[in-house]
Amino acid sequence: MIENTGILLSIIMAIPMLGVMFASLAKDGLGQTTKGRNVLSVGIFTILSNLIVLWITARKINVNGTNLQLVEKFKWLETPNIELVFGIDFFSLLLIAAIHFAVLLGMIGVRNNPYRQKTLIISSLLFLSMITGYLLAADIFSFYIFFEATLLPLFMLVGIFGDIRKQDILYRFFLYNLLGAMLLFTALCILFDTENVSISEISRVSLNRHIEIFVWGAIFVAFLSRIPIWPFHYWISSVNVNISNPLVFIIANIMPLTGVYGLIRFFPLTAPDILDPYLLALKIISITTMVVISLIGFSNRDIQYKLFSYMTVYYILYLLGALLPTDALLGNIGFSLFAYLIVISAIEIMISHLEKEKQCTKVGDCGILCNIKRSSFVLSFFILAAVGLPLSSLFLNNMLIFAGLLSYNIKMAAFILVAIILSSISLLHHLFYLKYPQDDTIESKDICVSDISMPVFCVFILFMLILIASFINPLWFME
Repeated sequence: MIENTGILLSIIMAIPMLGVMFASLAKDGLGQTTKGRNVLSVGIFTILSNLIVLWITARKINVNGTNLQLVEKFKWLETPNIELVFGIDFFSLLLIAAIHFAVLLGMIGVRNNPYRQKTLIISSLLFLSMITGYLLAADIFSFYIFFEATLLPLFMLVGIFGDIRKQDILYRFFLYNLLGAMLLFTALCILFDTENVSISEISRVSLNRHIEIFVWGAIFVAFLSRIPIWPFHYWISSVNVNISNPLVFIIANIMPLTGVYGLIRFFPLTAPDILDPYLLALKIISITTMVVISLIGFSNRDIQYKLFSYMTVYYILYLLGALLPTDALLGNIGFSLFAYLIVISAIEIMISHLEKEKQCTKVGDCGILCNIKRSSFVLSFFILAAVGLPLSSLFLNNMLIFAGLLSYNIKMAAFILVAIILSSISLLHHLFYLKYPQDDTIESKDICVSDISMPVFCVFILFMLILIASFINPLWFME
């Protein structure tokens, strides 16, 4: 780690918390303002401010460096020796920027929704602060604190805005995450011993065979409990398909990233030999989950489930790529996740808009995009980017990740390819269904639904340009 005397990382974590404070002072509801700003404006301004700080941070780091940079240390306790450490590298920078963009899109998507808007924005900014701290944490103590802290705003958002009527879904949500928290806490207590341990040094901690099996098993289960892999897929899918608020949907689908990121950070390149059978089982379960979820999404008419199916397949793809015995693909995974989070967020915003219009106008699926040119263009672009056309960094980097998996195990790669194709066809089929009426009784000239406004269209154009720039030059924001 390269130590630093600056406070940029502290500022990045603090700005969303300042946004929470100012949002709590703003008036709730549309049209009600405090000093010219309502709570939604505070949320958007907060994110834009932090993106500027992130850009300044990006200019200060070495993208080719393998160690954490701009490291900040804070002494907490002498006995036991607890020192909170935060650091950043290019991978975590990409993820933090992508999450900010995704939440920003989500806030734009709820601009006309007055229902408990203050609670929504405050919880979203709190989540943003917690997950930023999680991605910057460099020691096991702060890592665990932020890992668990992300659950509080998510639980509030799902419970209030999730439209979940079955209490057993929330019960499983709480139970699985509590199990993961307890296992991870126990494992980290064993690793902690007498002083706080850097995440990069975990693989070098000397343990006996049985303790080592338990520690790594607990770490794996804790992180996998947040990824839609069997047997944890049920609560995640049940929560997602019942969320109608686009911002909450986006945040709920950022949560699996915490599991993928945790495994990437904790898992050593040279895994202990005793983990080989467990890694094989994990890969088999992961690939089976990919194929099954993609088949269900392919046959399901619900576009929310199709989108969830697509996200599940790609999260597991990035997880399997990260588990390969090389760190050569880490940059590719980072660039892919950067574009991936923006793409799925934009698709969710557009889907939410179209679903609302269908309910208000009683128009069916067939042909709804025929007469709304801006919505048609935006949704078409982002779906085509999602399925792998050369419109973003997803195109080349996903190809390189898949090539790495193919060279590692051709049979495994074949099943992954099937899952990717099925999830991609699911999204394309929905777009085709929306654009081309198959019912002769439906005339496109009779369809009258509201298009997205010109300012919102311009925002989407800006995000399109960001994605295109990431395809042409992934480091465009550092030039």
